[in-house]
Amino acid sequence: MTRQKSPVTVRRAVEQVFDEQPENFYAPFFCMAVKVRCNRPILMDGTILRRLREARADSPAYQYRCEDTTLALYKKVKTPTE
Repeated sequence: MTRQKSPVTVRRAVEQVFDEQPENFYAPFFCMAVKVRCNRPILMDGTILRRLREARADSPAYQYRCEDTTLALYKKVKTPTE
């Protein structure tokens, strides 16, 4: 059995932080909040954003789009069921 690296999985932390974000949020600040939630300061941003993309593919509750690629500004997308 392997030791878990953090008290919460990266995927679960991504979902929790996404739910707490305002309608518009910046990817670097989102990643920083996930690192704090996981208590893993060296967690790679690419891993966090990959888990966010996986959440988007798996659930309509985690829909977003990139509004500005230069600023890494993301916007939550409301689904018809919300």
